[in-house]
Amino acid sequence: MREEDVVRYLEKTPDFFERNPALLEELTIPHPVHGGAISLLERQVSLLRKSNGDYRGQFERLVDVARENEGIMKKSRRLVLKCLSCETLDDFAGVIEEVMREDFNIAYQSLVLFNDTDFDGSVRTASWESSEPILKEMLVNSGCYCGVLSVAESEFLFQSQSNLVMSSAILPLVSREGGQVVYHGVLALGSNRLNHFDKDKGSLFLDFLSDLLSALLLRLLP
Repeated sequence: MREEDVVRYLEKTPDFFERNPALLEELTIPHPVHGGAISLLERQVSLLRKSNGDYRGQFERLVDVARENEGIMKKSRRLVLKCLSCETLDDFAGVIEEVMREDFNIAYQSLVLFNDTDFDGSVRTASWESSEPILKEMLVNSGCYCGVLSVAESEFLFQSQSNLVMSSAILPLVSREGGQVVYHGVLALGSNRLNHFDKDKGSLFLDFLSDLLSALLLRLLP
């Protein structure tokens, strides 16, 4: 009988060793590490332990992600509740600056609203006509932008701190009118670490935050 015949027979008869349990103790295979012979039962136990360790590692990683997501949601809730109490654009900008710095540990941030004239208060404004040529590459796709900025983009958004920012997340603040997206501003978040904001990590939470802040901003715009 050829080896292939034995393999095919065992594949067609999965209960063979259940009916012949004594054979399991007599079969030997090489140890996966030391090279010595071990029984099939020992090999199965070794594989089960490895699988169990792999599953435990995956479970622990999932728990860590769940805890991180829970923390993010709690911080987001605080941000929304504080923004709901804002009565002016200055209040709005102040809350964002405080929560991003203290809760999210964001080193650099910049809120720019698009308007042809300054609003009452200290919130930075710029006309859409002057901003769009600089920011269009980031805003060409819907949703948030994550990654490294060009020199012109970084200088426009972060001004004197632009040389300190290695990676950024740009949250558009928009409304949708008649099926068209209208840009009211952007919130730029910066880090001195190159991969802190990375498009490969995804931007689901940032998109969620962008939508929330957009809705809260619209309440305060004149």
